[in-house]
Amino acid sequence: MITLPKKVVLLDLDNTLTDTEGNSRRAMNMMYDELELSKQFPPFIIFWGVYHDCNEELWSEYRRGEITRDLLNERRFTWPLELMGVNNLELAQHINEVFYKHFLPQDGVMPGTYELLEYLHSKYRLAIVSNGTKSSQLVKMKVFKFEPYFEKMFLSDDIGFPKPDVRIYEHVLREMGVTAEDAIMIGDDFDGDVVGAANAGLEQVWYNPTNQKKTSDFEPTLMVDNLLSLKKYL
Repeated sequence: MITLPKKVVLLDLDNTLTDTEGNSRRAMNMMYDELELSKQFPPFIIFWGVYHDCNEELWSEYRRGEITRDLLNERRFTWPLELMGVNNLELAQHINEVFYKHFLPQDGVMPGTYELLEYLHSKYRLAIVSNGTKSSQLVKMKVFKFEPYFEKMFLSDDIGFPKPDVRIYEHVLREMGVTAEDAIMIGDDFDGDVVGAANAGLEQVWYNPTNQKKTSDFEPTLMVDNLLSLKKYL
């Protein structure tokens, strides 16, 4: 159970507040149609599945410190294309450009996001802690009109350490001027948002709307499948 009182609530951005999965899929479908990729590749549903699996693995490697941000960005489309028998860097770069053209304006959020932010903002100091690409996250804060809610946004691109590295959480606590006991982390990624925060001494809320399996035996402070249920605990 969460130990109150708290002074600071830290939130992940992608797939915690924003529906990044849904936004990505819609943008990818728009890109696929615009470039008429169905003429040279399998149907979109297959392309999406290959891309999604590659992207998930690349982000896992990034969180573990095994690859750099630059390599992640480079491989996110070259790898799925290679798996479909195409080795074409120019095409991968063009796909990436068109995808982001459609992705950045997408404004889908997770259910209850704005109501929760209104509630939390009235009681706590709020900050974003994200591994997302800096250029994308800055745009998202404007597109989603999140800026008034948050005191600061902490990005692994700026700090140099991705979640779950405890150093990103230690940096955040120093910058916010609070102890680990005064803060709590809320996010959808079990390793990055939950275990990482716990290793830095923070209590954590695992937002798990799709009933994902834990990657270890660690028990989060709290698990919820609905953002608005947090109002009962904070």
